[in-house]
Amino acid sequence: MYLVTGATGNVGSKIAEGLLNHGKQVRLFLRNPEKYQPLVTRSEVSVGDFTKQETFKSALEGIKAVFLMNRGPDQNGFVKFVDTARESGVEKIVFLSTLAAADPSLTIGKMHKQQEDIIRESGMTAKLLRPGGFMSNAFGWIGSIRAEGRVYNAMGTGRFAPVAPADIAAVGVRALTEELTEEVFNISGDELTTVTEQVGILSNVIGRRLECIDLSEEEAVQAMAKGGLPQFLAAAVVESFRDIRQGRTAPTFDTVEKVTGRKPIAFRTWAKQNERSEEHTSELQSHHD
Repeated sequence: MYLVTGATGNVGSKIAEGLLNHGKQVRLFLRNPEKYQPLVTRSEVSVGDFTKQETFKSALEGIKAVFLMNRGPDQNGFVKFVDTARESGVEKIVFLSTLAAADPSLTIGKMHKQQEDIIRESGMTAKLLRPGGFMSNAFGWIGSIRAEGRVYNAMGTGRFAPVAPADIAAVGVRALTEELTEEVFNISGDELTTVTEQVGILSNVIGRRLECIDLSEEEAVQAMAKGGLPQFLAAAVVESFRDIRQGRTAPTFDTVEKVTGRKPIAFRTWAKQNERSEEHTSELQSHHD
C-alpha cells in the first residue's frame, strides 16, 4: 500500500490518481476527507496532519512507500514523520522537492535540501523529485485576470521551463512503484518561456485580451503576503524569481521523457486542458472585456 500526503494539491492528487489507475492500493493522509471526494471514494483515508504527531503511526501502518510533501521551515513534524515511517517499515519515500535544492544559498533551496537530507539520513530509499516552476502557478493569476484583465509579473523577461503537475506526478508514480536507479529527478518542461509569453498563450486560449504588468520584488512580496502567504515565505519565493529574472536559472531536463517515454506537456496544451476546469480556470471565462 502507498501513502499519499498532500493529496488535495496539484501534484499529490495526480500521484494518487496515477497509483489508483495502476491498480495500487492507496491511503490518503488528509486533514479533511470531505475536500476531495473523488479520491476518497477510491482510497483508504487516514485523518491527521503534520501538527498532530499522534496520527502518524496509524497512517503509516502497512505502508510500503510514501509520497511526501515539503512541510515548510518547521522541521519537528517532518522529522517525526520520517522517523515514524522508518519505524513502521516503510521502504521508500518519494519527496516533492525543488530545483532550488541544488542551490542552498536560496532560502527555498535550503529549506528543501534540509528535508531531503533528513530522508537520506533515515536509511530508507530516497527518491527526490526536483521540479522547476509549475504551469499550475498560472491559477494564481485568476483573481487579477478576472478583475482587471491583467497578470502581474515579478520575473521580468527571464526565461524558464515550466512543467505540468501531471508530468511531475507521472515521474513520481514511477519512482514510487518501480526500482529506478536515480535518486534525484530534475524535472522541467522542454520549452523555455517568459511570463509574458505564457500570458500571450493564455490570452489566445481563453479568447480574452490580457495585459502583463511588471512588479518590483517589494511589490511582489507584498502582493503574495496580501494573498495569504506568510511574509518570510513570500520573500523566499521572490528571491528565487530573481535568479530567473537575471537569467541564471533556465535549465531544461529530459527526465519526463526518459522516465515516462513521452514528451512533457506544452504550456499551450496544459492551458487548453484546464480552460474549463470547474475548480480553477472556468473563472477565466468570466468578465470578458
